[in-house]
Amino acid sequence: MSVIDDWRPFVASALEHGPLWAFLSAFAVSPGVPALLALVLERRLLRPRYEFAAFLYGDPALAVSCAAGVWLTGPPAAASVPITGWPAVAMTMLPLLFGLWQGRWEMRAGLYTRAQVLSPTKIWHQIVVYPLLTYLVGSALLRGVAAGAGSPMRWMALIVMAGGFLFWMAANAHDRRHPSTGHLPYDWRRLRPLASMDAMVRASTREPCPDVARNNATWDASERS
Repeated sequence: MSVIDDWRPFVASALEHGPLWAFLSAFAVSPGVPALLALVLERRLLRPRYEFAAFLYGDPALAVSCAAGVWLTGPPAAASVPITGWPAVAMTMLPLLFGLWQGRWEMRAGLYTRAQVLSPTKIWHQIVVYPLLTYLVGSALLRGVAAGAGSPMRWMALIVMAGGFLFWMAANAHDRRHPSTGHLPYDWRRLRPLASMDAMVRASTREPCPDVARNNATWDASERS
């Protein structure tokens, strides 16, 4: 048996200690740590009107789904929930590669400036949230579905698990129709944002296209200062 056959990410242990730990771990990945990064490094509080619904509301719903999936698997036991081996590699590496590709594509498409793509919350989202939340939630959901239902309580847990995931999907669909500012341009040399959310939104309302406004010469000049 090769080493890879037993491999799993370090967060897998959170799925072995019951629904509460599963919820807290998924919630910490997002939106918990991003909220802390925004407060400490980006010097801002997360405000609903500036954030994506899938992040602010959908990710907590995924944490609930994760907890429900773990509950469905029964009493905590070693390796009873986490996915291991090549499936675990795929569940983490593919989302990570997608996150890196998406960040590059968003910058090239003009959706974000380079300084926005390199902001603390954006970096965390692309290289941590994608692989870890995919693994935590995906592993719990797969095990929960495999465990099945039977009693009314188990059916209720299955409904909660599916409902949280569907809510997250609906929030993503909402975001596609109502894009948000999302991330501030950030200066790592000075450890501070180059602009406030209010300033960025005001600038975007003066332009016909918000994405163009966020990437105009004003922001580019700020990045080089």
